[in-house]
Amino acid sequence: MEQDWIKLPTMTVVAGMVWLLATVVVLFAVGVAWTRPSYPGWRTWAAGHSALVLGLLIGTVRTPETQLLCVLAGNGLVMLGALMYLHAFRRFSGCAPSRRRVAVQVSGTLGAVVTLLLLTVVIDSLLARLLLVSTYLLGVKVTIIRVVLAQQRAQPALRGAYRLQLGLLLGVGGLTLPRTLSVGPGDGWAAAFALTVPNVLMYVAVVLLAVGGTLAFWLLHEDRRRLEVGQLHDELTAQAQQDPLTTLLNRRGLWQAFAGWASQPERDATLLVMDINDFKTINDGRGHAAGDHCLRQLAGVLASVARPGDLVSRVGGDEFVVMLTGVPARVEEQLAVLHCRFHDLAEAPSGFTTSVGRTHVAAGEALDRAIHRADAAMYSHKGGRGRPPVVWVDSRDAG
Repeated sequence: MEQDWIKLPTMTVVAGMVWLLATVVVLFAVGVAWTRPSYPGWRTWAAGHSALVLGLLIGTVRTPETQLLCVLAGNGLVMLGALMYLHAFRRFSGCAPSRRRVAVQVSGTLGAVVTLLLLTVVIDSLLARLLLVSTYLLGVKVTIIRVVLAQQRAQPALRGAYRLQLGLLLGVGGLTLPRTLSVGPGDGWAAAFALTVPNVLMYVAVVLLAVGGTLAFWLLHEDRRRLEVGQLHDELTAQAQQDPLTTLLNRRGLWQAFAGWASQPERDATLLVMDINDFKTINDGRGHAAGDHCLRQLAGVLASVARPGDLVSRVGGDEFVVMLTGVPARVEEQLAVLHCRFHDLAEAPSGFTTSVGRTHVAAGEALDRAIHRADAAMYSHKGGRGRPPVVWVDSRDAG
């Protein structure tokens, strides 16, 4: 014996399945939004999304007996949902309107619903209702598109997720248009429940909005969360590897950068270890602010001479380590520039002198061994008073 539901018209079965699916999805979206807070606009979007989906569904069951309820509830929910969608996107992007502006927009929406009521009860004009709702939704949709396009330019990393949102909005609008054009002129209530292309497209639009809309907005949030986590990771990595005073690599950053350099094809480098002569005297006599200024000056000179691939770091106190990784001719040119700039620092009104130890770093050599050798060379010629502006010692000449 055949089941009763098999005898139902095909469109009725389709409508029932779409109603069930859409209701489950919107209830799930609202539940997630309220139990798992996310970025601003998350709950507003869930409420607006639910209103849009339910409004479209209510509009599909309009009959002469339920015309007033369906027109007001269906179109009212769709207009309110569209406004909440707009507000959600604005809040998500960080440009939420003021409370006064929101109040004006809500008042305008309520005014449109009241006008819709008059056009249904008093005048009963299908064309007027269609123009009212279409004009309202077009205005909101254009504003949403403008907000989304602006965010695409402001946040290129989220461009893909925003494009998905635009495609969804335009796709749902295109799919509902045939049904609006066929039912709007009043071609007969029976056509609204027949298995026709406009009706099928309408239900496809509802499913797309319910399921695709939920997925698209979730992806937008996940892309933003992933972007911010990546930015936070980069910031923490920089803080862990960067000296806060000079913005050069710190000791940890130097060792990690050296490990990356050492993993490349074998090649040699020139390593410099340097410090500021009588730095304690500078701190005690001029103050720590003056000492910090000297450190930043020296760091600026080192950074200005470095080339891509070179490593420049402050490993502690007034001690700096520089590794020049270019070809010998470029390294000698860099050393000559450094020598001149160190002289300029020494001849400034509140200048300072510098001691430098230089050594060759062979391919595969450990960094600490090279630093120890250059450091020993530097200290081997740390003389008393009257030293030249720059004490520059090669480890091969130290002894």
